[in-house]
Amino acid sequence: MPTYAIARTGTGGTGVLSTTNIGSVITLPAGGPWIIHSLWGQVARTTTVPNEGAGGVLVINSVSGDITPDPAPGQWPLIGPCVSESANAAIAAVPLNIWETLLEGAGKAQVQLKYINQLAITTGSDVAAGIIFGTEVPAPVRAPFCAYVQDSFASATEQQLGSITLAEKATKIVGILADLNKGDAATAGEGIMATIRLASNDIKLPPSEYPCNRAFNASDGTAVGQSATPRSAFIPVDIPVVGGAIIDVFATTVRSITGNADISVYLAYE
Repeated sequence: MPTYAIARTGTGGTGVLSTTNIGSVITLPAGGPWIIHSLWGQVARTTTVPNEGAGGVLVINSVSGDITPDPAPGQWPLIGPCVSESANAAIAAVPLNIWETLLEGAGKAQVQLKYINQLAITTGSDVAAGIIFGTEVPAPVRAPFCAYVQDSFASATEQQLGSITLAEKATKIVGILADLNKGDAATAGEGIMATIRLASNDIKLPPSEYPCNRAFNASDGTAVGQSATPRSAFIPVDIPVVGGAIIDVFATTVRSITGNADISVYLAYE
């Protein structure tokens, strides 16, 4: 059975240890049992106030009570950006937190993702999180083919980045990497975070909502300094395809921005 991926976005709280839901409840498809083998999250500041950091804990809760083991405690690290030391803070890359898990969910099981804010912050951070699951755990990515598509946009409305036509020998997608970049001038008070989605008119794809490998804090004042780049890696998946299939790639940013977000999506397949 193929790999499924469902993403949620939301806004974190402002108080110390405040807990907020990240989007709505996630309902697993009928059938199963499903193995939730990856849990991911990102957190980025929407303003850059001196001496305020972001990050905390990513929580997965069983709403329906049919996740085995019931994920309690299901409290995973959600590493965020450290404090800015002055008002002149540059745009800064935030890493993707992705953790290997081993939870089993029945068909139609429901989970809620939550964010526990570690430190007090003036404005709630942007938060994205999701689960990746299937009937089997995908193997590490080793693939003979890799293709990509890219585009730039500024609207928070979902945009189609383009389409990838798989080789005639293609049998399955084994890895996905989405990169969010910022090539245009940064605007003060605008963080950038995005998720991507795969679809196709040629084959029936499972829900395929994946994170980007980095997000960006908002900059503030007259920005100085240079952003570091986190390590990138493909997310292992197992999605059967047919040769020559066209995969449409879409992306959505959490909020509208003044200058474009630049998103590239790579599909590794065999």
